[in-house]
Amino acid sequence: MKRTLQHVYVIQCASTGRFLTSELEYAYSLKFAGRAPDYEHAVETARDHLDDDFEIHEFYEYKTAEDRD
Repeated sequence: MKRTLQHVYVIQCASTGRFLTSELEYAYSLKFAGRAPDYEHAVETARDHLDDDFEIHEFYEYKTAEDRD
């Protein structure tokens, strides 16, 4: 099974430590955090929902063929 690295961005509320999910709800686990495709999208979403109370984290994660479908 082929795995590739994908660059992702996640949004975290600075005051609570919770992550913004894809459904625009909150989760304490990074596992459930939504993934933004680029930095600008992450910042725009964060400002819309958290004003200035956010941090953007970027990292690479493995994706498999099943994950991309």
